Amino acid sequence: MQNIQVILSLSGTTFGLLVTVVGLIIKAARAAKARRRCENATTISNAVLPFIREAEKLIHYTGIEKKLYVMTKAAQFALNNKISFDEELVSSRIEELVALTRQVNTKMRVKEIKEIEKEIKEITTQNWL
Repeated sequence: MQNIQVILSLSGTTFGLLVTVVGLIIKAARAAKARRRCENATTISNAVLPFIREAEKLIHYTGIEKKLYVMTKAAQFALNNKISFDEELVSSRIEELVALTRQVNTKMRVKEIKEIEKEIKEITTQNWL
C-alpha cells in the first residue's frame, strides 16, 4: 500500500515537472522564432535603404515601377541571405521610408526657399539704398 502511494506521489510530481519543462521549451522556441523574425525584418529594412536610393536615380520610371524595383531587390537580398521574405512588411517599410524622405525633403526645400527669399530681400534692399 505504501509503495502505491510513493509511486503515485512520484508519478504526480514527475508529471508536473514534465508539463512545466515542456511549457518552458515551447515558450523558448516561440521566443526564438519571434526574435529571428524581428532580426530578419530589421536586416531587410536596413538593406532596403540603398535600394531606394538606386531606384530614385531611375528618372524615367513611375513610382510604382521604382517600388517594384526595390521589392525585387529586397526579395533577392532575402533569398541570398536565406531570410524569410514578408512582402507586406517590406512594402509597408518602403512606404514609410519614402514618406519620411518626402517629408524631410519638403521641409528642407521650404527652409531653402525662405533662405533664398531672405537673401533676395537683402540684395534688393542693398541695391535700393
